[in-house]
Amino acid sequence: MKRTTLFISAALWLPVSWALTAAPNTLTPQEVAAGWKLLFDGATTSGWHRYGTNAFPTKGWRVEQGCLVNPRSNGRPNGSGGDLVTNATFTNFEFQFEWRIGPGGNSGVEYLFAEGAKRTTPFYPGDQGDSPLGFEYQVLDDAAHAKSSVDRLAASIYSLVAATRKSLRPVGEFNQGGIIVNGNHIEHWLNDSKVAETKLGSPALQRIIASSKFKGYPGFGTKIATAIALQDHGEEVAFRNLKIRELRPAANPVAVVPPLPAATTGINPSDWRVWCWSKKDKRWIEHPLEKMTVQIQNGVLSVRNTTNSNWPRAILVYHRALLGGDFTALADYRGKIESFDMQAADGHDRRISCLGLPQDDQWRTVMLSRRMGRLAARLGETPISPQVSNLQGQLTGYFCFKLRPDEAIEIRNVRVQQVK
Repeated sequence: MKRTTLFISAALWLPVSWALTAAPNTLTPQEVAAGWKLLFDGATTSGWHRYGTNAFPTKGWRVEQGCLVNPRSNGRPNGSGGDLVTNATFTNFEFQFEWRIGPGGNSGVEYLFAEGAKRTTPFYPGDQGDSPLGFEYQVLDDAAHAKSSVDRLAASIYSLVAATRKSLRPVGEFNQGGIIVNGNHIEHWLNDSKVAETKLGSPALQRIIASSKFKGYPGFGTKIATAIALQDHGEEVAFRNLKIRELRPAANPVAVVPPLPAATTGINPSDWRVWCWSKKDKRWIEHPLEKMTVQIQNGVLSVRNTTNSNWPRAILVYHRALLGGDFTALADYRGKIESFDMQAADGHDRRISCLGLPQDDQWRTVMLSRRMGRLAARLGETPISPQVSNLQGQLTGYFCFKLRPDEAIEIRNVRVQQVK
């Protein structure tokens, strides 16, 4: 079995196998020991969904002869089944895959994107905000696109960094692709050779983005935990041997979104308010904390929603910090709660919500953040998708907890960090 060594940085070498395993979509014992995991077993669609949904697409993508195959359709983004996305997300990783493109074909492998609120500004003609916007490993029939910019040819960091010194196999044959995200370092590999690299946050990359089609999209090029997406560009493409292993971050990485504030604010009654929903005014109305049953003891705030029938819903607002621009807000909670939110400061029904939280007596840390306009949320170490309601532009508001009648929670270790 042929082996090669990937040079990631001056201080880090990673030996990996780029050769085919004895059977497609399997791992050798050595690969298992090295931490590799399959993202596709060659037979089922487990672990994948259509972008923006919770289910595998009902048309387009299919499993065929041990491959994830998208058929040729109209040659446009989302031409058939839509982009295919992993259920799992990754932060520092090495991803290997094999790809085969059809004649004239166009596709890609996308990463460093946030799956959540739809874009309001079109990225391409007909864009409905229902496809990833992030970095892309270009998958292409180069010969049929010879007039394209070199940074849009196969294995390039699409529209940013051109692939060089590459050996591309003919249409109809499988190529071996690779993507490495380690700290702020990005690499693309093709058939045993590193063909493109860049560094997130570097002045050189920032200049490239500022003059590219991605300018004006907040958060583009930011390091975040990311899923992996296979692009439906309306052309025939097949993928197999999709495998990934998580890496320890390289030295001096760009901070993963979001960083955790170290300072903890003590529980102080003056920092909190209760807002109740007014049907008449169609907005949240502020009340003193006494509107709920409240107790503060040993650094823990205990709250029960005891508002009457005139105020069937209420939120507990952390009033100390008005959040505008970029921020990170965290707190520990336990008990029953509808959601934790960022609520518009003027009380109108504009918010960012994190729903579906566990309802028990176990302490858990919840986090909501915005970096360069990009939202992120987490329950413990698990990323969750914040839901955006009625927003036009960037929201200014307060970190808060929403309780239905008789729901009760305890809160401690509130941490809020504004990014200037």
